[in-house]
Amino acid sequence: MKCLQLNKLKMKKHIIGLLSVLLLFAACKKDESLSVYKVPAGVPSFTSSISAIVLDSTKKNNEAVAFAWSEVNFGINAAVTYSLQFDVSGGKFENPQTTVIGDDMHTASVTVAALNAAALGRGLPAEVKGKLDVRVKAEVKQNGTSTNPSAIPATYSAVISIDVTPYPGADYPKLWVSGSFQSWSASTAIPLADTGFNGAYEGYVYFPATSSDLLFKILTAQNWDNAYGYVSDTKMALGASGNFWAPAAGLVKINANTETKDWSALTTTWSLVGDAVADDWNTDIPLTYDEATGALVNNSVAIKATGAFKFRANKAWTLNYGVDNNKLKVDGSNLTAPQGAGNYKVTLNLTKAGNYTWSVQKL
Repeated sequence: MKCLQLNKLKMKKHIIGLLSVLLLFAACKKDESLSVYKVPAGVPSFTSSISAIVLDSTKKNNEAVAFAWSEVNFGINAAVTYSLQFDVSGGKFENPQTTVIGDDMHTASVTVAALNAAALGRGLPAEVKGKLDVRVKAEVKQNGTSTNPSAIPATYSAVISIDVTPYPGADYPKLWVSGSFQSWSASTAIPLADTGFNGAYEGYVYFPATSSDLLFKILTAQNWDNAYGYVSDTKMALGASGNFWAPAAGLVKINANTETKDWSALTTTWSLVGDAVADDWNTDIPLTYDEATGALVNNSVAIKATGAFKFRANKAWTLNYGVDNNKLKVDGSNLTAPQGAGNYKVTLNLTKAGNYTWSVQKL
């Protein structure tokens, strides 16, 4: 009986040992199929079609320069997102202007207007030859999206320097909003502008109450080659399939940051407020959106000779416009009646991204 028990015990040990070997073999086979990140060997090659250019404001839509670069292999089965980065020569890319080109793309054509915006945005003076440094950034999307941060460090090409002579007047970098409100037509998408040349885009888009829904996406150009989509209520990613949405119909302020990947949408109503249009700074004089012109209008406002006023959204001070050097600015200085007391037609136009305007016309 003891001998039989011993044999059974030995048999159990053999079975357990065999199972352990099989499990170890299976684990090894599984590990062999896993992708392993590797540091790319060297840097991507990078070429430019020009070394110097004098930009011409009459040829804004023409190609200024074409760039090409080699593929970067991170050793894993994931899309690689390529971007062009611009900086003033010697700036060390501490605060570059970054333009996302797209996934697995190895060429880019930059228009005269875009190169001029990059040059002025990095501090090159107009009508003076200066050096602009350019490089390619390659990064792997984190968990299938381009939302920062990625656990895999980006890699960069060598720097190319181009002598650029920009013309006066910035053509701000733009993103484009397309959605149900305009039948998802990329060619008629509404622009957002990056007036600070820092990846922070802003603009106002009108969503009619008759729209089938309030969904939209944010395009990098007026085509569907590359689009930002919804990741969360505050984050977006290039190539994400989700749609953004406006909180409600009306004039919607949209912000999108291509550096932080933040986004927001705020439906607004607008009014005048101030002791020049009322007896206090709490009474709102409404402006009405004109779908034909895209402007907010009040056709007859009694403005006093003394006092001042501002434009504000949603009857609150969270978002308001005053002036700075005769341009509309968030939290800017107060406005006054230009021709003394009287009735005025007041117009506020926020639909021209990067160039918001207002007028006060005496009746």
